[in-house]
Amino acid sequence: MKKLLLLAMLFTISLTCYSQEKQSEKLPKTKSKSIEFMSKDGTFIEKQFYDLGKIKGLHCEVLIIIDVVNQKKVGCLRLETSYSSSYSSDTYIGTLDYDEIDACIKSLNYILNDILLSHPDTYTETEYKSRDGVKFGTFYTQKKDKWTAFVYTKGYTNKSAEFFDSSNINALVQVMENAKKMILEKTK
Repeated sequence: MKKLLLLAMLFTISLTCYSQEKQSEKLPKTKSKSIEFMSKDGTFIEKQFYDLGKIKGLHCEVLIIIDVVNQKKVGCLRLETSYSSSYSSDTYIGTLDYDEIDACIKSLNYILNDILLSHPDTYTETEYKSRDGVKFGTFYTQKKDKWTAFVYTKGYTNKSAEFFDSSNINALVQVMENAKKMILEKTK
């Protein structure tokens, strides 16, 4: 009986390990230059975090990454959302590389100046996606006759989403412009 119980426990443990390996294999690899810079083997890295505030449930900060030995510096906009349920709570972090911020600002301004003024005949979405899988966009539902803005800090999971009124897009653009200036200043 003890052998059977031990065998059942080992089987359960091996299934758990296997499923965890399979889950980690499903996560998409990042293409972010900042994350790749930070992940290099054989480097001594210093990370500096500068708080830019919060827009609803989206925490924004500038991350400056320094290779201490070579004195090379890279900066990015770091975005964080949280998800809580009765079973768990998770934090999701995504990045926009410095060279992606302008395109994101242009996309958000296009949303503000063109998209939000339209009233499509069908369900419609717009989306900007970063190398790290951060998604910014809007969707329009005819039933509500309104646009809703969203950000996913990790595009592969709905748990990383933060939805907010489209009026918050101006604040998001301002955060991105501040981040761009700060990164430029801190990486000189």
